Amino acid sequence: MNTYIKLAWRNLWRNKRRTIITSSSIVFSVFFACMMRSMQEGSYDSMIGNLVKFYSGYLQVQDTAYWEEKTLENSLEYDSALIAQIAGIEDVLLITPRLESFALSAYKENSKPVFVIGIEPEKEDRIIKLSQKIVKGNFISALDDGVLVAEGLARFLKIDTGDTLVMISQGYHGVSSAGKFAVRAVFKHPAPDFNNNMVFLSLAAAQNFYSAQGRYTSEVIMVEDHFDVKPAKKVIAGLLPPNKTVMTWNEMHPELMSMVEGDRAGGFIMLWVLYGVIGFGIFGTVLMMVNERRREFGVINAIGMQKVSINLMLFFEIILLAFLGALGGLVLTTPAIWYFYLHPIPLTGDIAEAMAQYGMEPYMFFSIRPVIFIIQAATIFGISTGIALIMMISVARLKIIKALRS
Repeated sequence: MNTYIKLAWRNLWRNKRRTIITSSSIVFSVFFACMMRSMQEGSYDSMIGNLVKFYSGYLQVQDTAYWEEKTLENSLEYDSALIAQIAGIEDVLLITPRLESFALSAYKENSKPVFVIGIEPEKEDRIIKLSQKIVKGNFISALDDGVLVAEGLARFLKIDTGDTLVMISQGYHGVSSAGKFAVRAVFKHPAPDFNNNMVFLSLAAAQNFYSAQGRYTSEVIMVEDHFDVKPAKKVIAGLLPPNKTVMTWNEMHPELMSMVEGDRAGGFIMLWVLYGVIGFGIFGTVLMMVNERRREFGVINAIGMQKVSINLMLFFEIILLAFLGALGGLVLTTPAIWYFYLHPIPLTGDIAEAMAQYGMEPYMFFSIRPVIFIIQAATIFGISTGIALIMMISVARLKIIKALRS
C-alpha cells in the first residue's frame, strides 16, 4: 500500500501545472462552501441571540398554566433552593426572576397601555445590556422605585427623565394597582414594538405595585448559546415540581424557528447546487488528467502492471489531490472567517432599515463553529472520492491496444 501511495504522490508532481489547477479548484470549492455556510449559520445565531438577549432568554421556568394564560394568578412563589439547584447546572450561566404584566400609563393628558417588566437590574443588564441602551438618565438599582421608559413610549407620552409616570392596573388576586413612578431614564429598544410600549421597574417595585410580594412570572435562564438549550432543559426539567415547566426559546417563539428552518432548507438547496458545480469542475479536471494518461496506463499495463494496481495508484492520486485541496481550503478559509467573525460586515440602506424593523443588528455575521468547516471539507472530499471511483471504472475498461495507439 505504501508503494502505491508513493507512486501516486510522485505522479502528482510529474505535471505540477495540472496538479495545481485541480487542487486549486478544490481549495476554492471548500472556501466558498465554508463561507456560504458560515454566513448563513452566523445570521441564524445573530437572529436567535438578538431575540433571547433582548427579551425571552434561552429558557424560562414558568407555572404550567402561565404560557396559555399570562396573568398574575399563574405566577410562582420564590423558591431559593430550586433556583440554587438550577444555577449550579454546568451549562447555566445566569438565572434571574421577572414579573411581567400590563398597565395603563399616563402623563398629563396622554395615556397608553404598556408592557411592564419587573427585573433584578444587575442580572438583567448582563442579559439584555439594558444600561448600554439608555439614551438619557441613569440606570436603576435593585432598591430603586423609579422606572425606565422606552424611547418611543416617552415620545408618545411627551415624558422626560425626572417626570412622574402614573400607572393603573390589576394586581395579584384582582387587587387594584395604582402608582406614581419617577422616570429615571429613557432607553432605546432595538425592537420597534417593545420600544413603543415597554417599562422596566426593579423586581421589588413591581411586586409592590402588583401586590405580588415574593412572586414572579418566570425565571429567565441563560446558557452559552442555543446549542446548549436541549441538554440544559433536560436537566432542569428533572428538578421541577409538577406545577412548573421549562420552555426553550424555540417553544416560546415557534415563528422564528419556522423561519430559520425554512431559510436553512433554502440554503441547503443553494449549497447542493454549489456542490454540483464543484463536482462537475473536479470531474472535468480529473477526466482530463486520466485521458491525457491513457497511453501511459496502456504501456504500464502491457509491461505487467495489473489494472487493479493502476486503479489503486490512480485512486490514491485523486484522494491525495482532494486531501491537499480540502486542507488548503481550510487553511485559506479559517483566517478569513475568523476576521469576519470579529468584524461583521455592516449593512446599509434599505436592508439595514428592514433589519432594524425586526429588531436585528444591521450586520452580516459569520459563525466559527468547527463542524461547519469539517462538514464542507468532508463533503468535497467525499465528492472527490466518488469521482475517483468513476475514474477507476474507466481504467478497468481500458483496452491495451487501443490505449497504446492513442
